[in-house]
Amino acid sequence: MNLDTEVICGYEVSAQMKRIWAMELEMVERFVAVCNEYCLEYRIMGGTLLGAVRHKGFIPWDNDIDILMPRKDFNRLLEIGPEVFEDPMFFQTPVTEQSRYFCTYAKIRNEKGTAASVYDYENGINCGIFIDIFCLDEIPDSSIGRKLYFRRINEIAKMQRFAFHKNLKKGGINEIKHFLQKMVYRFIYKGPDAAKLFMIYQDAAGRLAGKNRKQVAHQAFGFHENFIWDKKEWDSFVMLEFEDLLLKAPAGYDAILRHQYGDYMMIPEDKSTHDYLEFNPDIPYREFFGVKQQ
Repeated sequence: MNLDTEVICGYEVSAQMKRIWAMELEMVERFVAVCNEYCLEYRIMGGTLLGAVRHKGFIPWDNDIDILMPRKDFNRLLEIGPEVFEDPMFFQTPVTEQSRYFCTYAKIRNEKGTAASVYDYENGINCGIFIDIFCLDEIPDSSIGRKLYFRRINEIAKMQRFAFHKNLKKGGINEIKHFLQKMVYRFIYKGPDAAKLFMIYQDAAGRLAGKNRKQVAHQAFGFHENFIWDKKEWDSFVMLEFEDLLLKAPAGYDAILRHQYGDYMMIPEDKSTHDYLEFNPDIPYREFFGVKQQ
């Protein structure tokens, strides 16, 4: 992989961005090796799938990699992940982070670099450069069943604010509402335990696994019509070039990308990325944030 600064599709990709990419590709190689060893299925998705089709690699202004796994395989990865991704890599979920934070999916981190906020670091969260591992779940066929399904997982995800977010509105009715909701959370779930909440979420999201429903969803961020597809589009795969790698992509990638992005071959004006995070591929995150706090 060329690590020099270059202009791609009219966008200047810096040498630093190239080093971020190289670190992420190293994690993907390890992830694919684990999948091959344990017979796990995966597909590239989102911006990574779009990048493979349109650019044969990273979208020039993108700085992460998104991977999707069927529920059965994702659950198996949750079991083996803490053991198979060794230092400097770290398999990150609320379970492996010992309830220091909550999210609905998994990440693989590389501690040799930095990709996070000071808030995350101050809360003891691993802030290495990451790739995201999401889950693809079967969803109810009926509109009523689908509404109840997403309401349930959204309620579980919302519970985390009343235990882990510190910057909630204060004063008046908002403070009273927050206090009452937090008491309900503590009563139902026996205290603010992000690891427990994470597993409850996975059980609720994956309750239809293997039921041969017609449609599937990437539900990590709740209900989004753009993240609901026909299951048949994901069932088989093709190998697509992604930088120096060949990765599994859904055979129905054209329908998937059109549903998610519309005319996906057109270069957009908005070149958004994770600009709310600080990225540095050259400094381990503990050193990076330690210097910033001095």
